[in-house]
Amino acid sequence: MEQDNSSSLTEPEEVFTPVPLQRGASGATEWLGIGWDLVKERFFMWVGAVIIYFLVNLIISSILGLIPLIGPIISPFISAVLVAGLMMIAHQQYETGQLNLDNLFSGFQNKRYLSIMGAYGISVLIILAGFILALLISGSLLMEVAQAALNDAPTYYIQGLLADNLTPITFSSIIIIIFSLISTASYWFAPALILVNDYKAIPAVKASFMAVKNNLFGGFLFFVLLSIIIGLSIIPFGLGLFITIPLSFTAMYGSYRHIFYQKNMGNMTNNHTDNNDNNGDGGNKVSLNKTAESNIGKLVS
Repeated sequence: MEQDNSSSLTEPEEVFTPVPLQRGASGATEWLGIGWDLVKERFFMWVGAVIIYFLVNLIISSILGLIPLIGPIISPFISAVLVAGLMMIAHQQYETGQLNLDNLFSGFQNKRYLSIMGAYGISVLIILAGFILALLISGSLLMEVAQAALNDAPTYYIQGLLADNLTPITFSSIIIIIFSLISTASYWFAPALILVNDYKAIPAVKASFMAVKNNLFGGFLFFVLLSIIIGLSIIPFGLGLFITIPLSFTAMYGSYRHIFYQKNMGNMTNNHTDNNDNNGDGGNKVSLNKTAESNIGKLVS
């Protein structure tokens, strides 16, 4: 991790790669490790950032809740922009060792919120498509069950309906789960890709899905470990949540960092050629501009 003068610099430098890397099962612990390092270094700042995030969310949702129908629909999209801001906070800390709470609202700058909301909207549409498909399979059964409940039908009758139609219910449930997983995969890395690497909504969704597909087992293990950690943190009166909630956000950034960044081979070549020059062997130096490298994703997409 690149830090300020009080911390050691990462050698060689890491650069963005538009092609998501395959990290394997060990990636899960690596992502949690990156997240823990970030929280540990600026613990109180991260607690403050998460508290501000929840307070702003509460205020916005309360205000939008006064608007019938539209308000509750818009509120999650605003929250998605704020989550992207947390990714930017983590990115700045990883890159510079500094933590600026103003970055929580960075998603609202330069109209990037349009791309973030667009990516979030795509993920919502994916889940919606899953529910529609499930309704096409078992919608008539659900209507029959609902009608029986409204008519105060005996419990054994409703249970009999469900038991006799267990196959379509199970199939519908599997469809909803699959589409929910696809939705999560499509959006997981999108906020960071949009804010940090200037991706647009659709390319960000594609890259996010590809990254998850390339790291299925690591991602599954990551969610299992994170769920266990959060569950254990609730036991001592929930005080551990002051650690695990920030950790869940920083570990999310850790997964993005580990999958979309790799060692700068240009720096390693520079060091090698510098040594050759010092030995009088000459050679051409290879330089790699990090900003230009980070924009590859935008050019490719």
